[in-house]
Amino acid sequence: MTRRTAPAAPDDALDALVALTLRLSAVPAPTGDEGERGAVVAELFADAGMVVGRDEVGNVLARRPGDDPSAPAVVVSGHLDTVFGREVALNPREHAGRLLCPGVGDNTVAVATLIVLARELAARPASGTPVVLAATVGEEGLGDLRGAKHLLRTVATSAFVSLEGHLLDELVVGGIGSVRLRARYAGPGGHSWGDRGTPSAVHALLTAGAAAVDAVPEARHVNVGVARGGTAVNAIAGEASLVVDLRDEDEARLEETTRLVIGALEHAPAGIAATVERIGHRPAGRTSDRDPLVRAARAARADAGLRPAREDIGSTECNAAFPLDVPTVCIGLTRGGDMHRESEWIEIAPLRDGLAQARALLRRLGVG
Repeated sequence: MTRRTAPAAPDDALDALVALTLRLSAVPAPTGDEGERGAVVAELFADAGMVVGRDEVGNVLARRPGDDPSAPAVVVSGHLDTVFGREVALNPREHAGRLLCPGVGDNTVAVATLIVLARELAARPASGTPVVLAATVGEEGLGDLRGAKHLLRTVATSAFVSLEGHLLDELVVGGIGSVRLRARYAGPGGHSWGDRGTPSAVHALLTAGAAAVDAVPEARHVNVGVARGGTAVNAIAGEASLVVDLRDEDEARLEETTRLVIGALEHAPAGIAATVERIGHRPAGRTSDRDPLVRAARAARADAGLRPAREDIGSTECNAAFPLDVPTVCIGLTRGGDMHRESEWIEIAPLRDGLAQARALLRRLGVG
């Protein structure tokens, strides 16, 4: 049996991808503040010849002219936002075979890849399965997959493919679930000596936080990531808060852990009011090894001349698809390092293979 091998991305496509990645990397896109980058992407989609729209949460959606917007589509996403605030200097540059910039691989190069795919798709008559290219908002942190969740609730989807910059050697077929909680503690406050004996919100936070960590079995993940409170060393704290991250591969076990942690966080001494709220949830799940999408993704790697990937679980936009029973995988585009650091970088040369893999997967899914 002869294996079909897709041609690598021609140099002009690779050059375009590099140029687009550098251009988009220069546009700030903090989580919750993606509008400026979204506007640039919308203009690039339109220039490519696609039918472009913005939805209620800020996602930028591109369809091929001639595709039926009511028919189930293959949806390919790349998230607009990065973990970096507007105060972080962006100086995108090419050096020694690498692209360097905060957020360049997570996930600006994926959005740039959507533009390259849009140019190629718009240049051909629409045929086969409809496709939607989606530059989404709110993927990182407390963005809580806002864009992907809304996208999958509002667009009829036959298969959902998430693009990530750093994961060329992986195929993400499952999702690590997470729940984020915020606990607040409030009391009367006062002077540390003159009002001694008055309950402290910070003391309540420390006790409850320790109890939350001790409340669950040792093998489960509980992380108190942020703790704030108090105003001065000689003041009894009137307010305090903490944010907790819980993770698990199993959704039912994650919910059990959540109940245990909430129960611990809600305990407070007399005089202190405790409130706990869920501020994020990425559902756990997995796409079956036998699902046609997973088989197509494996075959697409072979088409592109790539070795079989390490099939893994992760925390990606795929998590939004599991509760909806939408088949989903996440594919990577290149290799790099320092993700979520200002020194982030990606390699240029492997982008040929990443782009070839994405093209091959679309063909395998019937997108003409």
